[in-house]
Amino acid sequence: MSAPSESPSRRIAILGNPNAGKSTLFNRLTGLRQKVANYPGVTVEKKTGVCELPSGSRVELLDLPGSYSLRPGSPDEVIVRDVLLGLKPDTPPPDLVVIVVDATHLDRNLYLALQVIEVGRPVLLALNMMDAAAALGIRIDERALETQLGVPVVGISAARGDGIGNLRRLMEREIEPSNAHFRKLPPHLEKAVHKLEGHLPRHPGLPERGRDDFAMALLLDDGEDDVLARSASPETHDTVRELRRELARTVPDWQTRDVQGRYGTIDGIVARALLAPGDRRDIVRDRIDRVLTHRVLGPAIFILLMGAIFQSVFAWARPVMDVIAVGVSSFSQLVAGVLPEGPLRSLLVDGVIAGVGATISFLPQIAILFFFLSALEDTGYMARAAFIMDRMMGGIGLSGRAFVPLLSSFACAIPGIMATRTIDNRRDRLTTIMVAPFMSCSARLPVYALLIGAFVPNRWIGFITLPGLTLFSMYILGILAAVVVAFVLKRTALKGGKPLYLMELPPYRIPSWHSIFLTVRDRCLLFLQKAGTVILAVSVVLWFLASYPRGGPQEVEMRASIARAQKAGNAAQAETLQKQLAGVALSHSFAGQAGRLIEPAIAPLGFDWRIGIALITSFAAREVMVSTMATVFNLGDAHQGFHSLPETLRTARDPATGALCYTPLTGISLMVFFVLACQCMSTVAVVRRETNSWRWPIFMVLMMNALAWVTSLAVFQGGRMLGLG
Repeated sequence: MSAPSESPSRRIAILGNPNAGKSTLFNRLTGLRQKVANYPGVTVEKKTGVCELPSGSRVELLDLPGSYSLRPGSPDEVIVRDVLLGLKPDTPPPDLVVIVVDATHLDRNLYLALQVIEVGRPVLLALNMMDAAAALGIRIDERALETQLGVPVVGISAARGDGIGNLRRLMEREIEPSNAHFRKLPPHLEKAVHKLEGHLPRHPGLPERGRDDFAMALLLDDGEDDVLARSASPETHDTVRELRRELARTVPDWQTRDVQGRYGTIDGIVARALLAPGDRRDIVRDRIDRVLTHRVLGPAIFILLMGAIFQSVFAWARPVMDVIAVGVSSFSQLVAGVLPEGPLRSLLVDGVIAGVGATISFLPQIAILFFFLSALEDTGYMARAAFIMDRMMGGIGLSGRAFVPLLSSFACAIPGIMATRTIDNRRDRLTTIMVAPFMSCSARLPVYALLIGAFVPNRWIGFITLPGLTLFSMYILGILAAVVVAFVLKRTALKGGKPLYLMELPPYRIPSWHSIFLTVRDRCLLFLQKAGTVILAVSVVLWFLASYPRGGPQEVEMRASIARAQKAGNAAQAETLQKQLAGVALSHSFAGQAGRLIEPAIAPLGFDWRIGIALITSFAAREVMVSTMATVFNLGDAHQGFHSLPETLRTARDPATGALCYTPLTGISLMVFFVLACQCMSTVAVVRRETNSWRWPIFMVLMMNALAWVTSLAVFQGGRMLGLG
C-alpha cells in the first residue's frame, strides 16, 4: 500500500435529503479528521474532512447541508445549489458527488438525485439503510437502478459500517458524468429554457449540462436567489420577465410541470428497480408513536425527559468540574508564585486565568447537554417533539415549522434565526425571529450553573434535585416567555393565521455513538474557541477597565494606613485595610464607574454595581458574565486566597456593613433576568441582516430587556414581601 499523500488530491461532496444518513456516512468516512466552520457571509455550517481510500490516497470530503431540491427554499439549500453549480468562489466545485439515498424511501429521495445527476457532474449513488430496508422486506435491484440512472450504485449501511469498503473503492474510480436526462418539459417551456441559456453568463466551474438548471432556476426565481440574480445582466432579467409572461399565457401551470415530470420519471424508475416493495408499516413504531405523540402523554413525556437531562447535566458534570477548578487554581497559584507582584501578575492571575478558567470549568455541562440532544436527534425523537409542538404552537398562530429554528436556538440563537428562512410566511418568520432569543442557548448555561452552584442547595425533591429542577425551570421560563410574546405579536403587529405544516416522522434508529461523539467534540471545541478568543479578549479589556484609574487620594491614604499597620505588627488590621483598598480601587475604576452609573436602575432587582459591570460586558457574549464576576471579585478582594467562584459569590460581604452581598433570591432574580434579556450583540446583528431593517432588532432589544427588568423586579420584590430575602 502506498503512503498517504501530503494533501487531498480530490474534492468529494456528500449530499442527501435530511434524515437520509448523510452526516452519519460523513462521520464514518472521516473519523476525527474533520473541521467545522461557517461558509463566508452566512451562518450555515461548513463541515469538511479527510478520507483515506484503499490505495492510501486521501480525498477531501465536504458534508453539504441536507436538501430536498436544487430549487432552494432555505439558506442550506442555497449553499447546496451554489456549490454544485460552481457559483461559490470560496468553495471549488466537487470532483465527485456522493448522493446518499434512504433505501426505505427510494421514491422520495430520488427527486434530488435526478436533479443532481442532470447538473452534469460525476455522481455516485449510495443506497443507505439497506439493513432497515431488508428488515421491512424491501428488495432493490442495484444494477437495474444503476442502468436507469447512468451512475454507479452501491448499497451501504452507514450506521453499521456495511458496504463502506465498496463505497471507498468506487470513490477511487474516475467516474464520468451520466448522459441520462430525466426532465420532461412541455415544448413551450423547453424552448424558453434553451432561449434563456443563450443569455446567461459563463461560469468557469459550471458544467455545460448545468446551464439549463441555471436557466430554470432563474425562471422560477421568486426574488430570494440573489446569487443568480446578481450574476445575470439587466438584459437577461428583461428576457426572464418576457419569458414568464409568455409561459403564463401558453402554459398556465408551467411552474409545476417540472416537478410533475420528474415524479412521473421516478415512478417508472422505481417500478423497474424495486423487486419487492415490502411492508413499510412498522407495528412497534406505530405503538410507540401512539404514546410519544399522544395529546396528553406526549408533552408529559417530553417534559419528564428534559427534566431528567437537566438533572444529569448537574449530577454527572460536578466531579469533572471540581477537577478543572482545582487545576485552574493550581495553575493560578503557580503563576502567582513565579511572577513578582505588579500589573503583569495581576493581568495574568486576576484577569486571564480567573476569567477564562472560570468559564471553561463549565465545559463538562455543555458536553453532557449536547450528548443527550444529539442522541435524541439520532433516535428520531426530535421529529416527534416537533409534531407535539405543532399542536401547542397552533394556539399562538405558529406551526411546527417554527420548532426547528427554536430548537436550534437552544444551541445558539444565530443559526436558529437563520433557519427561519424555511418559513414561507413573512409574519410567521418575523414572529419566530423575535422569540428565538428567548430559548436558553448554551451561552446561558455557564451563567445558570454558576448561580445555581452558588445559591441553590443540593436537595432532592422527589426524583430530581433542587439544582436540576431550577435549571429546568429556567429553560421552561424561556419557552413560556416565547409563547406569550408570540401570542401577542400574532394578534397585534404580526397578525395572521396558522399556516399548514406537513412533516415526515423518520423511523426510530439506534444512535450512532461515533457521530454523537463527533458532535459533542465539535461543540466543545467551539466553546473553547470562544473562551480563547472572545472571553480572553474581554477578560483582558475588563482587567484594564477594572484596574485603572487608581483610587486617587483615598487610595494613597489607605496605602499609608496599611504600611503603618504592618510596621506596628498588626497583621489583622493590615489585611482588613488591604481588602477595603481593593474594593475602593475597583469602585473608582472605569468599570466600577460604569457599574455605579447603572446601579440605580438595577438595584430594585437585587443587583449591585459589580453585577452591573457583568451585565454590561455580557452584551459581548452572555457567558462573559462568568469571567467578569471572576475578574471583578479577584480584583475587588485582595489576598482572599483561592475559592471557587460560586463560593466567592455565596460568601461575599459588604465591607461597610458586613452583610452578605447576595442572597439566593438575588441569584434567582439574576437568572430570570438572563433568561429574558437580550444580551448578545451577534444576535442583534443577525436580526438586522435577516430583517434588512434596524426597526426589528431595536424592538427586540427594548422588548426583551423591558420584559426581563419587569419580571426580575417582580421576582425579587415579591420574594422580599414573602420574607424570602
